[in-house]
Amino acid sequence: MQRARLLQSAWRSVAQQLPGRRASSVSLGLRYAMPPAGGLPPLHPRRFLATSGILAAADKRNRRSSASERPELNLEDVWTQLESYYQQHGLLNYEHCQRLLEQLQRTQGSGSAAVTLEQLHFLLGSCVPELLPAQGAQERLQLFEGLWRQLLKGSVPTLPHYHTRLQVLRQNRLPLADHRSLLAEIAVYHGSSADVEAPLYSDLLDVAGSSGNMRMATELLAEMRQRSFPLTERNFHALLLGHARNGDLPGAESVLASMRAAGIQDKGGATQALWFEALVASGQLQQAKELLAEEQGFTAPQLLQMLRGVLLTGRNTEETTELAQLVVKELPREFLSGLDLPPAIRSLCIQLVHQGRSQVVIQLVAALPAPQFNLQNQSNNQNVDEYGALLLQEFFRAHVPLEETLQFARQLVQRQQNGRALHLVTELALRRLPSAALQCLEALAASEELRPHYFWPLILHQQRREGESGMLRVLAEMQRLRVECDEETVRQYLLPHLQQTLQQPLEAVKALEAAGVKPSLTLGPTVSHLLQQQHQMAEVLELLKRYPTRLELGTLLQPLTSLAVNARATKRYELFAKVIQALQQKALQRTEDFVGSLLLQMMGPQTRLRQDAASLSRFLHELRRLELQISPAAAEALLSLARQATEDLDLVQDIAKTLQKMRHNQLTLPADAAGGGGFIKHPRDMSLDELECHLVELEAKQLNPRGVLRRLLQLSVRSGRLERAQQLLSKCQALKVQTSAGMMASILDLHIKLRDLPKAQQSLEQLSSSYPAFQIDEHKVIDFAALLVHGQQLEAAKQLLQRRAEQHKVVGGDYVIKNVWQLLTNVAQLAAQATEKPSTNLTREMLEFLRNLGYCQSHNALLGPVVREWLLKGDLEAAVAEFQRLASQHKHTPLQFELLSLLVRLGNGDERELARFPGTTAEAAQQQLAAVTATVSRIHGAANMNSALLLALAESGKETQLRRLIINPEFRINHELLVKNCEHLGQEGAVRTLLRLARGVRGVQRTIDEQKIYDLLLAQFCRSNDYEAALDLFERLEADDELKVSQEFLRNLVQLLQLNRVEIPSGIALRAQIR
Repeated sequence: MQRARLLQSAWRSVAQQLPGRRASSVSLGLRYAMPPAGGLPPLHPRRFLATSGILAAADKRNRRSSASERPELNLEDVWTQLESYYQQHGLLNYEHCQRLLEQLQRTQGSGSAAVTLEQLHFLLGSCVPELLPAQGAQERLQLFEGLWRQLLKGSVPTLPHYHTRLQVLRQNRLPLADHRSLLAEIAVYHGSSADVEAPLYSDLLDVAGSSGNMRMATELLAEMRQRSFPLTERNFHALLLGHARNGDLPGAESVLASMRAAGIQDKGGATQALWFEALVASGQLQQAKELLAEEQGFTAPQLLQMLRGVLLTGRNTEETTELAQLVVKELPREFLSGLDLPPAIRSLCIQLVHQGRSQVVIQLVAALPAPQFNLQNQSNNQNVDEYGALLLQEFFRAHVPLEETLQFARQLVQRQQNGRALHLVTELALRRLPSAALQCLEALAASEELRPHYFWPLILHQQRREGESGMLRVLAEMQRLRVECDEETVRQYLLPHLQQTLQQPLEAVKALEAAGVKPSLTLGPTVSHLLQQQHQMAEVLELLKRYPTRLELGTLLQPLTSLAVNARATKRYELFAKVIQALQQKALQRTEDFVGSLLLQMMGPQTRLRQDAASLSRFLHELRRLELQISPAAAEALLSLARQATEDLDLVQDIAKTLQKMRHNQLTLPADAAGGGGFIKHPRDMSLDELECHLVELEAKQLNPRGVLRRLLQLSVRSGRLERAQQLLSKCQALKVQTSAGMMASILDLHIKLRDLPKAQQSLEQLSSSYPAFQIDEHKVIDFAALLVHGQQLEAAKQLLQRRAEQHKVVGGDYVIKNVWQLLTNVAQLAAQATEKPSTNLTREMLEFLRNLGYCQSHNALLGPVVREWLLKGDLEAAVAEFQRLASQHKHTPLQFELLSLLVRLGNGDERELARFPGTTAEAAQQQLAAVTATVSRIHGAANMNSALLLALAESGKETQLRRLIINPEFRINHELLVKNCEHLGQEGAVRTLLRLARGVRGVQRTIDEQKIYDLLLAQFCRSNDYEAALDLFERLEADDELKVSQEFLRNLVQLLQLNRVEIPSGIALRAQIR
């Protein structure tokens, strides 16, 4: 209902100017001067567009950062923007109107929704100075003509449309070229009766008088006399206005005489208001002042018309300005009372500003009273900085000199019209004219103390325009204005954009100091940035040695926790401990357990370190070596976490001894450092099993499970439970769970692990568009590139990796070596599957590409796929040549075991293997085997090569050759390397290879012990809890009459069977002496 009343009120203001209402020319002219009422017609009759949700959505669309990426708005969106601006300011935005016209032209005849005739009529009537004051009369006419053409395409103009056309011409003071053709056009559609033509002639006379076209007025009077149309007061007023616009004072006096002769008396001062305008236009300002002083009955619309006459028609002199101020003083008090300028005066001021008469505007506003704020009543929610705000924006749009804009703002503050005018000017400058923002800040500094956040937009602007040097100059200006830079400015706005300067951290701190930022303020944020973003531990140590500043170490816990992940991946435990020692020496609170707090945060829920007790032991060992200490509470908590992480009693005992040596009873653990307290765990602290139970409980109670589902999905993907992760994803989609950046990254990882390339690409696009600043884990990017290669998209994978390296610093190293290996393996397989085999090695090119970007370095494992590509192509000779080249260049022997085993089988005439490599003979394979063994011996030594050869013979099933080499006393081997390789084969499940090796070394004491090989196999089965494989191994050994199984082997086998509650066979129970 309220919306309907607003619409009726708005349309009533338009209808007042349509035929059938006999108002005087003065009242008709005052639609220009009076504030617009109500709202705009809705775009669709049954839909209310002025709802907060749609307006908020429109505002968000308007604030899109990049114009080039802004989606094309439809007609409804444009109308919503236009309506929102109108409701906020009481004006129309010319750009919105132009955009709406373009949409109408585009949708014309396309069948899509368009505006109604009522809405189009409203827009036609809005092409007047009151609603579009910033544009000139010709621009408004051009917009009107474009809308009129759209009207003609859809329907026949009605009489109200033609009256609106004439009124637009009148209010814009524009002439009509040929009134007779217009009358003829109207007659075609609506006839030429007196009821039709009489109002039209009155409107035409108004147009002639408004534009000062007295020739047209004379012709109209003659035609009206021919048609016997009587002259009304409105017609005399039109003639009087025409003489006034021409500055023809005698002509105006003759009209007044004619009115007196016709017996028409001035009612309400309308005639005197027009006579006042005539005096002003003819330069008789003194008489105009006398008339203003004598006549006391002018209404507000009449005074506003007189004010326009003074400012738009009169000369730009001090006397004219004085007269305008006198007119303003005559305005009723209730008309001027408000929190902003009256809309009519504001529109007039905007019009003057865009005509280059800003000083006149400043003097006019100076004559207005200050608004009265009821600051004691907080429930009114009054906007105390609204007065003149829109006018200040127009000063910037009209490119008014900044000195005049600041002058206007200072006067608004001095007159208490707007106490925040200087703030508004500064904000506008920061948004629209950043180059002038510093001058505005200087003006603001004269009246109040500036704050650092005032300079944030300027810092970002200078960074985009001039780079890091521009940012440092802003800091120097802050120092000149006596503004102390704060930590938030340094942390959020300086350091993230000083990437080049921070390449040399010491020089960066000096540069900031030279710009006025104290080292005591920059040291902490700089250390945090270097640790978290760049992992520059050596540079941090140098900084801490150079500056004696004490630090609040609590703010560094999170960056150090992130750094610990990198230190664990790159095995830089010692350097990490040195950084902790240096920070501990800078601590403000010496009695707080900083080291213990850090270790507990590093061992937080679902962190990799929490499941890796060996790495924890390494961290503790390095910290203990540097004599760092922790509180008893932290020691107990860490020991408890270590016991949960591993069942290796020796490792737990070693950690316990180290923690005992590090205990210091005087240290106290902060209350928020222990974590995990309370009876009910937070979902982020729960394990997978606990989360599953919690989910069942929530669903049973019909409570909101969204948070648990989100966390459970992320952990399921991380732990490789892909089937369960798919089920959870379906639940999340059914419940429309809001996806965070981390959750979307997990969904991407899920699709990558499932090798679902289309969904993975869709997830990546959605993540990039929803969270453009989110940094995806490096290993996930490499995995996605591997999936692209698997999908025959090698170039797309390269572009992805290149783009990542350009946008973010690449860490690389051991942390992603497995991911890089899989990527290279996929490249090798892609090259082998090609119909036309490339002559070059694609895997080698890809490896070099990754090395140049920093994802990896030369590593034995990563060189393996380079050799494998040739093997997959069936080119054995090229594979051996590649192996020899890599060994000479990198001192690595990639794919050594596999290549030796293959050559052994080929050399012994294995038909299946010979079929894989056409053209290869057993004799050629033996020669290549000799070449490979010679290369391995040159790189690793003969003993290491012999150890590898033994395993290759065992894997190939050549037990006779294996035995022959072992019993040769001149055949030297590396015992430790052989044991290590056997352990690796045991973890890989190479049971047959190890059994052959065990039989081959039987009875030869100088090699690995046979029983130790069986123990290695059994240990691996125990770790994997595979009791069936363990029983199969025992049966194989039992069938060998020459072998006696050790008691330790039997005891471990029995423990494995008991753990799985499997009935122990009688033969095992008897030999293990179990009752």
